[in-house]
Amino acid sequence: MKLIDIIDATPIRYGYRIAFLTNFFREPILRRIEQEFGLIRPEWTVLICLKFRNGIAQRDICEITEQPSNTVSRGVRSLEKKGHVLRRSDPKDGRSAVIEITDSGRVIYDGAMQICIDGEAKMMECLNETERADLDRLLDKMCRAVPDWA
Repeated sequence: MKLIDIIDATPIRYGYRIAFLTNFFREPILRRIEQEFGLIRPEWTVLICLKFRNGIAQRDICEITEQPSNTVSRGVRSLEKKGHVLRRSDPKDGRSAVIEITDSGRVIYDGAMQICIDGEAKMMECLNETERADLDRLLDKMCRAVPDWA
């Protein structure tokens, strides 16, 4: 028996399937990123945020990712030691700092992101274009409804 067989027997079939896909997509990719680029998950999360919006405060990264401040702080400190990010005084508020990605951080990000892109392409191979469009629309609808879950 495989895990997929258990999923069909559970009363939480949608949530469990989403978790199943997430685990089999994310975990091998994160292991490969760590092996090839020396990035652990908190570091990768910080780089993703900085590529989205560079020059943001650590608290903004916590808010975006919903990660605890100690996890984000650990990622920022480690990336700073490796030279992938810089911490600078916030020009709008001298009491706080903003985090910026460096050129080496961009190179690392690009390489690691390619692993993610390749992994997603492999995951999506089983769907045709119509199915991909349907899935995209449905996932978007579910993601936008998250605030209503509370």
